[in-house]
Order: sequence, then C-alpha cells, then structure tokens
Amino acid sequence: MPRHSSAGYKIASIECLPVTIPIEAPILTCYGSLAVYSRNVIKVTTESGLVGWGEASRRVSADTFRLFDANLRGLSVFQTGLITNRIKNWNYYAYQKTEPIMAAIEMACLDLQGKILELPLYDILGGRAHDKVAVSSYTFYRHNNAQGTGEIHTVDEIVAFVRDQIARYGFRTIKLKGGYFPPEVDRNALEALRDTFGRDLLLRIDPQGAWTPTTAIRIGRDIDRIGLEYYEDPCWNAADMARVRKSIATPLATNMCVTCFDEFHQAVQIGAVDVVLADLWYWGGLRNNMALDVLCSANGLDLGMHSGGELGIGWAAMIHTASAMPHLRLAIDDMNLHLVDDIIVGGKIVPVDGEVAPPEGPGLGIVVDEEKLAEYVNLAKSGAAVDRLLNPGVADSARPGWYPKMPSW
Repeated sequence: MPRHSSAGYKIASIECLPVTIPIEAPILTCYGSLAVYSRNVIKVTTESGLVGWGEASRRVSADTFRLFDANLRGLSVFQTGLITNRIKNWNYYAYQKTEPIMAAIEMACLDLQGKILELPLYDILGGRAHDKVAVSSYTFYRHNNAQGTGEIHTVDEIVAFVRDQIARYGFRTIKLKGGYFPPEVDRNALEALRDTFGRDLLLRIDPQGAWTPTTAIRIGRDIDRIGLEYYEDPCWNAADMARVRKSIATPLATNMCVTCFDEFHQAVQIGAVDVVLADLWYWGGLRNNMALDVLCSANGLDLGMHSGGELGIGWAAMIHTASAMPHLRLAIDDMNLHLVDDIIVGGKIVPVDGEVAPPEGPGLGIVVDEEKLAEYVNLAKSGAAVDRLLNPGVADSARPGWYPKMPSW
C-alpha cells in the first residue's frame, strides 16, 4: 500500500474554472437550441500538491463553489461523507441546489483517493461489476452549424444520422430527444428507425416533459405498437406520469420527476415510473448513485443513467460509477460524443461496439490537458460562445425572439 504524509490527504484549495466547448452542431430540445457545453471544472489540490478533478454544469455559479473553499480546506479527501453533508446542510432552503456542488467536489476527492491508493475509481466505489458499460446514442434534431452543415430537421435525416452512428460506434441503443417538433414528427421518426433497423435495435424517446398527459397517451399508444425500451418524461410531474402509465404498455422512465431521494417514495407509490435514470449531479454524487442502484433494485425498478453535456472528466466519472453499479443493466446516455473537442489527453472517450470501459489508471484514469483547459477557459471568459443555459435571451438560434412555453404540445 502506498504511503503518503497527512498533507497528501488534506485539502489545500478548491478552484472553479468555467469553460465553454463548442459541439458539432446546435442540438434541439423543447427549450430551444444549444451550440456549446458550458461547464465548471473543479480542481481540488492537497497540501502536498496532488490534484483531483471534478466537473459540473455552469448553471451552478463559480462563486457558489468558491464559498466552500475555506469551509472545506484542511479536511481529508477521504472525508467525503463529512464534505458532502457540510455542503448539503448549508442552509434550510436551497436557493441554488447543492447536489451538483456535492457531486463535483466529491468527484475530485474520489479521484484523489484513487491516486493516493493507486486504485481506479471503480475500486474505490466497491469494485467493477461490469467490465464494459453499454452506451446509448443520444440522437438530437439539430440546426446547421456556422459552417452550414450538420442540420437534422427531417425523419430521413434522423435515419441517416443513426445509420452513421451505428457504423462508427456500433450502437445497439438509440435515444431520440423529442419535444422540439410536433409529436407526430417524433413518432414518425421512431417508426422509420424501427422499419429501417429492425426489432433488435433498442429505441427510446425523451420529449423532456413537453407534452400534456392527453398528448402523451395518444402518442404513447402509437409507441406501444413501435416497441420501445422506454418512454422518458413525456410529462413533467409524477402525477401526470402515473396517469399516462395507466393508459399505455411501454415502460416509463424519468430523470425529471424522480431526481432525489425525497421524490422517490411518492413516485413509486403512485406507479409513476418503471425506470429511474441515475445522474451524478442531480443525486449529489457518485456514492449517492451507488445507493440509488440498491434502492431501485429493492423496489423492482430498472435503472439507467442520464447524460447532461459532460466533458471528459464527468464522462469518465459516469463510466466508472456505472461499471460499479451491480444492478445497472440499461445502456447509459452519452452527450459527450457531440463535442468537437475535449479537455482530456487523448481526446474523447468513444464507444466501441456500443460499449465503453472505465479508463484504467489511478482515480478517474484520465489526464487533463492543461493547454486545452486554458483554451476553453479563455473561450468562456471571452463571452463569444454563450448558451441558452447562461443567457435565456438566446433560446433558439433559428427563432429570434422565441421562448419556450411548457407544455408545448
């Protein structure tokens, strides 16, 4: 077992580095378009100079992360329970949700634990339950990029994109992000994918809560005939999801109405969901996702994993966590693949034959490319590439002055 001085364990500083990285083409959801991923890179340094990395959305402000620098300084990186509880119990009312902060700092501390113990992160979480993790292609409609390419607005263009994704990465599961166009367009795309690729391709759709229960039931009955692995969040809340669930046969999944432990019991009691999508940030960290794995199994629910625009740090953490979750059997989502670049040495972690393996090496098993990190920190500082998550005035690049109204259909 490697030996380190106590300085190797104690937190000396927590830095938050806002970054912005462009993606291949603006992806479309019911809330508009998104042309870049805006993230916070978290750098935790011990008193001995050892560095661990974490990541979170920039919807949590850098100033909020900085509030915890002095509060956590001097604690051991092995005290993740104490660290996350100190963040969680910051105040009685969460004007900013604390779970993403908990997740990012815990992620960096677990990275450090792995480096100190010279173990991969999946071993820190209890050991690898899966040698490889199945991955779902996260398929979006898209606008053209600045070069005038990349548009996906039609059913035929969806089919062509999926054909290319399968050829490149061997995907066996396809998830369509719906809710931007009328529901019939999404249904027709699913029918075309089923007709083109046959019954063995697993299909999912996520309208992101954009449909009323009546619409969700009407389209859901068509979806029953198509045959989907699951139907994700057609409506916003658990009560509406339960109403839909009683009227269709396709399993319902969520990362919107069950996003924390407090929401779990009620949703299960009213029969709102069949599949809960884990998320490192929504649920407050990697260890909380391990607990969710056990909770879902005990309640007879299937488990997947949500993706929300991660860079290589967060994507590596997702893969390690998924590989250590014994009850996870559904392919995890992957938005990282839409990036044009990444901040880790060697570039993006891409699926092979529809699967990824956790990076080997201590901790997260990745090395941050400091030059790339500096480049995308500078892009964030420049303000030249701002997404709708940071500026609601740019909701949709193709529809100036448009703003979402929910439900949309």
